[in-house]
Amino acid sequence: MATLLDLTSAERVDAALAAPGLLMLDIYTQSCALCHRVEPMVAAVAVASGGGVRAHKLDAERHAEFGVKYDIRGVPTLLLFRDGQLIDRRSGFLTASALRDWIGAKARE
Repeated sequence: MATLLDLTSAERVDAALAAPGLLMLDIYTQSCALCHRVEPMVAAVAVASGGGVRAHKLDAERHAEFGVKYDIRGVPTLLLFRDGQLIDRRSGFLTASALRDWIGAKARE
């Protein structure tokens, strides 16, 4: 099963955002059961994209400043960036199919 790299420092967040292309950032908390159900689907969709989208996760409780900057109001929240710029967001549970459709539509824009 694929897993997501946990961005554990501001430097890792900055590096992930600085890389070109699509980045899906899974905002979670350790206590969020729904977050733990979403993560493997996010990872699987990223792997299936063949490098078309990178995916990482970020603990909202450990990185509160990021949550403020991007107006995170609940978890799970998925943020989609293109070349470091936020292009869309989704909150709550999404199926793998819904994730693929969302990313596919945004990749074509």
